[in-house]
Amino acid sequence: MDGKAAIKLRALLIGAGITLLFFFLLVRLFWLQVVEADWLVARAERMWAAKGDVPPERGAILDRNGKELAKNATAYTVVATVSPKDKHRVQDPVEAARKLAPVLGMSEAQLLDLLTRRDAYQVELRPGGWKIDREKANQVRKLGIEGISLVETTRRYYPNGELAAHVLGYLSLDGKALGGIEQAYDKALTGTPGARTVWRDLKQNVLPNGLKDARPPKPGHTVVLTLDEQIQYFVEQALDEAEKQFRPKRMTAIVMDPNTGEVLAMANRPTFNPNRYWEVGDYGQFLNGAVSSVFEPGSTFKIITLAAAIEEKLFNPSETYLSGRISGPFGTVRDHNRRGWGRITFLEGVQKSSNVAFVILGYQRLGKDRLYHYVMRFGFGEKTGIELPGEVPGLLKRKHQMYPADVANLAFGQGVGVTAIQQAVAVSAIANGGKLLKPHIVKEIRDAETGKVVYRMQPEIRRRVVSEATAKQVRDILETVVTDGTGQPYALDGWRVAGKTGTAQKVGPDGRYLSGKYVYSFIGFAPKDHPRLLVYVVVDEPNVDPALGGGAVVAPIFKTIMRNSLLYLNVPQDKPGASDAAAFSAHPGHAPQPDRQAPRAVGASEEAAPADQGGEEAVQGVRMPDLRGLSLRDALALCVELGLRAEFRGSGYVVRQSVPPGAPLPPDMRVRLELAESPLDGAAPDAVGEAAPGAR
Repeated sequence: MDGKAAIKLRALLIGAGITLLFFFLLVRLFWLQVVEADWLVARAERMWAAKGDVPPERGAILDRNGKELAKNATAYTVVATVSPKDKHRVQDPVEAARKLAPVLGMSEAQLLDLLTRRDAYQVELRPGGWKIDREKANQVRKLGIEGISLVETTRRYYPNGELAAHVLGYLSLDGKALGGIEQAYDKALTGTPGARTVWRDLKQNVLPNGLKDARPPKPGHTVVLTLDEQIQYFVEQALDEAEKQFRPKRMTAIVMDPNTGEVLAMANRPTFNPNRYWEVGDYGQFLNGAVSSVFEPGSTFKIITLAAAIEEKLFNPSETYLSGRISGPFGTVRDHNRRGWGRITFLEGVQKSSNVAFVILGYQRLGKDRLYHYVMRFGFGEKTGIELPGEVPGLLKRKHQMYPADVANLAFGQGVGVTAIQQAVAVSAIANGGKLLKPHIVKEIRDAETGKVVYRMQPEIRRRVVSEATAKQVRDILETVVTDGTGQPYALDGWRVAGKTGTAQKVGPDGRYLSGKYVYSFIGFAPKDHPRLLVYVVVDEPNVDPALGGGAVVAPIFKTIMRNSLLYLNVPQDKPGASDAAAFSAHPGHAPQPDRQAPRAVGASEEAAPADQGGEEAVQGVRMPDLRGLSLRDALALCVELGLRAEFRGSGYVVRQSVPPGAPLPPDMRVRLELAESPLDGAAPDAVGEAAPGAR
């Protein structure tokens, strides 16, 4: 083969090779663009795209008047870049730890351990496991430490600290809802997460128009409670005072509207601050005793036996019996004073809380079957169905398991275990005319975006337990307990109160009653003929001489709660000849405690509160407002808001105030208000009278 032929052959081979290569490229291109296109696109998206959920904003929890009890507040996470590959990392970990320690409240050793990690690109610096508030975030910024950045986020915040803690519950550090409404309505409060896809380059920079397929999150619903923040505050303050004075083991107080079943306030001691729940050493403090604690009610349970006996026409108030002791197949039952009062009427027996009277009514006259029937009808031995987690049904033996002693004891409130909410609901049936209601603590649920109500509570009648006539007679008798019997310490100026005292000796682990260990209680409602409020107070083992009885401990709590709440709700007085002067003790004379409802300046701008604090410690630079012309309710609400202790005379509208408008307002200021039926009656151009003691 000559040279020309060789060149020609070589050219053909090269051309053929190029043609084959081009053909192969065309086939490969077709394969990639058509056959494997979907797979390659998906692989590319996996490399470039970062998909993730967008967390929704948790719904707020409000009181019945729209005041926030739980909400989301701005918080910050401190992030430290520690990777040696990043030139913007923390350059001097020792110096950074020294500067950050006092701001974050963490030890230098703890911070240094985090800042010198080499197994992570970034680390979070969380004091106590929490995010920090705006104030601390600003302090961190001012330090100007390279490699330290702040990520703005949110956290759950309870503006009133301990207020209604057991009702609200809390969110744990990892966002888990625990206890109360937070847990019970977690699904409604959580909302629906959104989604988004972000396209990034190899350096993780977001590409232009790199936000794809964004679906916004749907915020959680707003849950509106039946609680009234102001009445809840009255309860909390009353329990605080009793806790300081008597140091009981536990306390529970419930305020209900007996006509609707709405719970207006519910509190327990000991309690906790949901903003700093991790500081609680005893996890029993998280227990909502109002629905989860079972105790023997004692004599407050006699209301059930009395109602049953009246309904069955077995009670004659003027009939007499021999008090002191009674014996039978059940053994011997004695009255609380051991010797009794001689021969007295059954009405006097109720007034004096005679055990013998109720054994006669319950064991001898009603008998096992009928007594048990009414106890079940009033809701004992079953859950009430209130919208709170952890409710228990109490303890009630089955009827066939009850011996004569069990029946006799049941008649006067021993040998049966109840919860506070059960007892409150049962006695509400007497207050409202004989209807056993389902208690409610959730008033409505709203769509957070539109405000539309998606659920609204309606009063639910579980069943009628006694007739209206029976309920009225029981109310009349219970009023005499307060006017002439064991309930005299619970009487109020201005309103007729009906109620019943209770003293229950505690049972030990061996089933025997413990000497000197008592649960004191009182349940009452007012005004007697048209009850607006029912208040139940239970105090477990207070440090008080048993000879003084429960009145020394429970009466101040009950009267403070009931009186202040009736005044706040502007409930007309119904007590003939009652004095029109009353003291309003909504706020003690001392400054508010941290993380409790701190007063706020009227008309002042309100910045978002720090994420881990309960607001300002005291009002600074606030002046006395002009209360003249305001209704009693509005004036008292404003006084409480400002931390004032108000005393007033009369009813209607404020016409005079002892502290002039514009005067400085120290936290312990007291003010006297004079009221008249018309805002013009007796009105003066200026405030009259002198400032009460403590005013400056």
